[in-house]
Amino acid sequence: MSGERSTKPGKTVSYAYPDTTSRSSQLYKRARRSIPDGASRTLALIRPHPIYVASGEGAWVTDVDGHRYLDANNNFTSIILGHADPVVNEAVMQRLSNGTAFAMGTEAEIELAELLVERVPSIERIRFCNSGTEAVMGAIKAARAFTGRPMIAKVEGAYHGTYDHAETSLGAGPDNWGRNDAPASVTYAAGTPNSVAEEVAILPFNDTDASRSILARCGEQLAAVLIDTLPSRAGLPSVDLEFLETVFTTARAQGALVIMDEVISLRLGLGGNQGRLGLEPDLTSLGKIIGGGFPVGATGGRADIMDVFAQVDGQRAAVPTAGTFSANPVTMVAGYACINQLDEASFTRLEAIGNAIRQGCREVFADRGLDWQVTGEGSLFRVHPHGRPIRSYREARLDDAETRIMDELQKRLLEREVYFPGYGLGCMNLATSDGDIAHFIEAMADALPTVKENY
Repeated sequence: MSGERSTKPGKTVSYAYPDTTSRSSQLYKRARRSIPDGASRTLALIRPHPIYVASGEGAWVTDVDGHRYLDANNNFTSIILGHADPVVNEAVMQRLSNGTAFAMGTEAEIELAELLVERVPSIERIRFCNSGTEAVMGAIKAARAFTGRPMIAKVEGAYHGTYDHAETSLGAGPDNWGRNDAPASVTYAAGTPNSVAEEVAILPFNDTDASRSILARCGEQLAAVLIDTLPSRAGLPSVDLEFLETVFTTARAQGALVIMDEVISLRLGLGGNQGRLGLEPDLTSLGKIIGGGFPVGATGGRADIMDVFAQVDGQRAAVPTAGTFSANPVTMVAGYACINQLDEASFTRLEAIGNAIRQGCREVFADRGLDWQVTGEGSLFRVHPHGRPIRSYREARLDDAETRIMDELQKRLLEREVYFPGYGLGCMNLATSDGDIAHFIEAMADALPTVKENY
């Protein structure tokens, strides 16, 4: 029954994972001969072998062995309309026939810039790059150049890409994370200089008093606070508005800027999560959905701050930027075709999809007698195999046993035609139907008894 959806509970297993005879397994063996660990993206790996995709359409993807999966990942939240959206495809095909990359500008860059400036009120000027990592890095460099200060502050456990300073304390644990009210600054990648940690202050998410004190201690060394208001790696906890207000006001009282990372959370509303919450950051980092399925990033913000990227009277910009494929016309037309299709009704539908998934999961967990929970907003959700109240990274962080449980859940869901990340973050796109939602909930209900038996 490979590739066919079942509507009967207990009958949704389409194949057994892992399958060492599968083409995916064979491709992984081949990949490991030329790519370290067999993949260029760590999160794409599933042990003992990843799934290799052949095609995607709407809410579903098909792998190289012909198995179909409801996509509850959507390329780590970057796909919002659905796979192979016809409007995006048409725009890209027209662009391809006229060339894909030039050393000159194109009107497509201006059109996408104008659309994003219109959509996100805090953004007056914007510059494109090729990833969310670059977008965050550009915002940090802009803040340092504008303020003349070296330090940044960020939330413990929050993911902002792979720039050394931005990934500080991403993976801290009980052995090195320090006090709850004064988290240690811990480097992430091996070999990162200790000096990086000294330039990053770590804030405990949703702890207003502690964050105020930490920011105050940074004093006039603080260039910016980098914040994601719905941090995925910290568990998608709901943000305390008093905490946000304190972070914004304390930073600005010290002459520092506020950088809002909306690489993921832009998909929560027409103006991103800042629009939903009524926030006006000084700088914003964007990525993922603004590329329409192509590599993209962007740094935007107040005009006077963004001027650090501009040449003045022939002099070098305070923050020179390059990038051979930055603002390439294929990404620009794809991004415009994607964002231009989104309206208030789009986000209302995404919210409804997310609410149905979250409520369905809660009912399944209760029915199965599991002390599990699900967090999230909009089309984003995160499954937690425990009942700890989640306000910050430390409550959400999984121990070794919980990590194994989530790994098992991912594999059992694969067998039931759902692609869901092992670290628990899910995301649905606009092509998701009510039937697809029911399929997800049915697959979760069917998979959990097997997961529970093994752990």
